Amino acid sequence: MKLRLTLRIIGCTVLTVLTTTTVIAQTLPYGTARKPRTCPSRVEPKKGAPSVEQAKKYFLCDQESQFGTPGQGGTNFIRLISDLTLQIAPSSRPFNETDLEYNSNYEGSLSMSTEKPVYDIRGSFTGYTCFEIRGSRLPGKNCTVAQFPNSTGICFQNTFGDWHCRMKGSSKKIGDDLPPPEN
Repeated sequence: MKLRLTLRIIGCTVLTVLTTTTVIAQTLPYGTARKPRTCPSRVEPKKGAPSVEQAKKYFLCDQESQFGTPGQGGTNFIRLISDLTLQIAPSSRPFNETDLEYNSNYEGSLSMSTEKPVYDIRGSFTGYTCFEIRGSRLPGKNCTVAQFPNSTGICFQNTFGDWHCRMKGSSKKIGDDLPPPEN
């Protein structure tokens, strides 16, 4: 009798834990708890080049984003980055006209300052576009993934002194219907 009661308690505990995990996974609109990164402040450093860690942070804040509102219809998705490597040039250079190709993001113009120095960067990353889970978009099979193995770009300040780091490069598509990044 005591063994049977113990097994029932263990079974109910395991079922409760598994049910909670399943419900949480199913309620995440893009199949991941990870949200696009944001930068509350972009003003450091005040002088000189951003550190590699600062450049990575600003790159992620510029690249990761959400489009649409889950549950509101339409095509809703998030863009996430993983496996980011980045190097920053040890010295700056003046702004030139070709830098303007980095002057916009998904929300419009970044108002690049032509008076402030520019720092060249290079690196690699994996980009994920993860669609809202609904209809034919199933959990764990809702992302398009591409690698950007040899990207180049710049870190620059806008006219308000906020830093932005952008890279572009040729991509290698990994596939469709893949899971979101783990972290």
